[in-house]
Amino acid sequence: MNISRRDFLRLLGVTGAVAGGYSRVWAVPDDWMEKIISGPRIETWKVSTCGQCPAGCGIRVRLIDDIPVRILGNPIAPVNRGFTCPMGEAGLELLYHPDRLTQPLVRTGKKGEASFEPVSWDEAIKQVEQALTTLRREKRSDRFGFILGDGNSLLARFTEEFMSGFGSPHLFPWRPPAVNELGLFQGGGIFPALAFDLNRCDYLLTFGTNLLEETPSPVHFNSLYGSLKEKRPRTGLKMIHLSPRMSHAGINATEWVKILPGSAGVLALGMVYVIIRDKFYDQEFIGKSTINIKNIREFQDMVRRNFYPDRVSELTGVPPKKIIQLARGFESARAPLALSGGTADATETALFNQWAVASLNAVSGSFSTTGLWREPAALPWGPVRENAFDPRSRSFTGKDLKPGDNALPASWAAQALPELFPQGKAPELSLLMIAQADPVFQAANREAWEGFLSRIPKVVQFASFIDDTSSFADIVLPLPTYLEQWDLTLPVPNLPFAQVGLMQPVVSPVKGPRPLGDVLVKIAADQNVKILPGARLKSYREYLQARMKQIFNSGKGTPYFEEVSLEFLQEIRKRGWQVYSYPAFSDFWRLLTEKGGWWDPDGYPDADWRGEKKFTFPTLTRLDQLFTERSFQKPSGGGEDTGRDPLAWLEERAKGAEASDIFTLVPFTTLMNITGFGASQPLLQELFGLHPRLYWQTWAEINPERAMVLDLKEGDQIRVTTEKGSFTLPVKIVPTVSADILSVPFGQGHKGSGRYGKNIGTNAIAYLDYRVDPLSGRTSWQSTQVRVEKITK
Repeated sequence: MNISRRDFLRLLGVTGAVAGGYSRVWAVPDDWMEKIISGPRIETWKVSTCGQCPAGCGIRVRLIDDIPVRILGNPIAPVNRGFTCPMGEAGLELLYHPDRLTQPLVRTGKKGEASFEPVSWDEAIKQVEQALTTLRREKRSDRFGFILGDGNSLLARFTEEFMSGFGSPHLFPWRPPAVNELGLFQGGGIFPALAFDLNRCDYLLTFGTNLLEETPSPVHFNSLYGSLKEKRPRTGLKMIHLSPRMSHAGINATEWVKILPGSAGVLALGMVYVIIRDKFYDQEFIGKSTINIKNIREFQDMVRRNFYPDRVSELTGVPPKKIIQLARGFESARAPLALSGGTADATETALFNQWAVASLNAVSGSFSTTGLWREPAALPWGPVRENAFDPRSRSFTGKDLKPGDNALPASWAAQALPELFPQGKAPELSLLMIAQADPVFQAANREAWEGFLSRIPKVVQFASFIDDTSSFADIVLPLPTYLEQWDLTLPVPNLPFAQVGLMQPVVSPVKGPRPLGDVLVKIAADQNVKILPGARLKSYREYLQARMKQIFNSGKGTPYFEEVSLEFLQEIRKRGWQVYSYPAFSDFWRLLTEKGGWWDPDGYPDADWRGEKKFTFPTLTRLDQLFTERSFQKPSGGGEDTGRDPLAWLEERAKGAEASDIFTLVPFTTLMNITGFGASQPLLQELFGLHPRLYWQTWAEINPERAMVLDLKEGDQIRVTTEKGSFTLPVKIVPTVSADILSVPFGQGHKGSGRYGKNIGTNAIAYLDYRVDPLSGRTSWQSTQVRVEKITK
């Protein structure tokens, strides 16, 4: 039944500040109402792991008579240490959401129409298995695909094994790259990306990277930034944020430097120019840890000829003196660290930008600094697997990714599937499963996705709500929330330690939805497909326990522990002891469920460049070669017009505004709605516009100088026109964006996602020109020129 949140909490005896809030209507299962009205009011707490984003924050859930009433951070979870973000606190709004799906649905109308009728689980599974059986009988398992929004969980690995068991290479992970992932992969053949320890750094450059509002772990980095800022008077830490938009990363830095969109790589090489000219570069690293002398000479020659401060200033908007100042600060630092990633790197030069930033780290001595960079140690489950994409044949393989063989991580190409499948060697899909992703909303090539999904005979979506993609699904299967199911969150990319967070049900599941893992276990069993060698799985929980047993048998790490110093832990481990006593797996498992997870605080060794690992610098020869080897999309502008001249291509990408009413449209993410899924929750909708005081809507941020030219005042309505159409937004005039861009938050403008998300605000992504980085396949969010005009009544 529907009940107001305030009444819900009042009836359970929860009063005070926690009884406030914005939620209007909660849907509480009917069989809970008796407890709510006349229960004994017994308070208990359960620990679990948040599933709102991939960061794996530990949570504590307060229950009254076994009914969840509040979510707080788990104080002993290493990633968040008791802190949580608004998304974490809003988790109950998913559990009690009145629009949750509770029954399987099958299509009754045409694709593109959200017209369904309910069916039983048995009927829905029967239809899915009939499609699978047909493909297997025809030996066309390669026509079976799976798009999985990667929540950095064990479920991703399980699904990879599920697909492998069916003989299909077409698992498409839907996730953004980790910080520095593109550059380290291209320059050092490194995957997954190296971790870094900000506590060891004394000069931090964030090239657009917004660690405080984006993945990998905003709660962790907000807490860490606070600690670093407190120590700054003593440590002298410099934190420079280089981006067209200030963001919270710039607010919390010691300095924000405005740059043109897409120019981060050019600026990084401008700093390399100064470091080389000053002869302050890391000669030992360059001499021993780079690929060969020819590559070094060609790189140095390219930098000297093309990336001198005056020219870099023209391309980036940063004055030459500032470029020299930044370079000299970086070269003289004891532990310099440059980071590149996030939505700011979603440009047509994404890979080049990160490769250039990696080169800056190589030249400056960053890679040689002890303890600054760490090698993520694999969990004892075998090597980390990532499906590969071959850009030459435009085909995916189920084989492990092997850096250096021209294949790329399959996740880089996931958003380009509608363009890749008709042109490559891969067959058209006959059956596609989609879970934890909403490509019709999240991808810039929306029309292509609609056409792609319309061509596939059977699209099966796993979801908690009807969303933008549902209209193109033939079957929609309801999923429970993360508060009702089992899973493990895996070590967070880029963090210098390993943590595995246990997600466990804190409440009995609402009747109707079924966990994705359990559904796949049943399908695999019915189809006689083995997932875990030597085991006949009956549930996903059994698979999860089998994986944790491997960690237990390894003897590494420990369940989360309270106030014990790392030094103490290291000392007792030298003696062969553990913080806890768990002689049998059952003891280990009990501790996991009581503490909320496992971690290994000192399991990541220093990144070692003295062995086989070698760094390759970007050169004009290599860039030109990559344009031939990779063909996600032919480079437009400078690339084609000049015979694929890489420098002309870079210059074209870093242009500023050319008329008083022309801007580069630059969407950005907020902590309240990183992936867009937060729009379903009213608390996050209310907080979404908290800073600009523009609630439940989308707005545009514009620099005061450009606003004056267009005669705009705060709150005026503007019409934003692109080649795909136009939309209207209220304007917010702020000095925290460069004069070249029109900045618009991402996350609104859904056609579905429940009553709180549907038809609220505008999805700026839907209006972007579809442009991709030809070297990585990454979709650009910073390539669209828009015309802005004031709307007068």
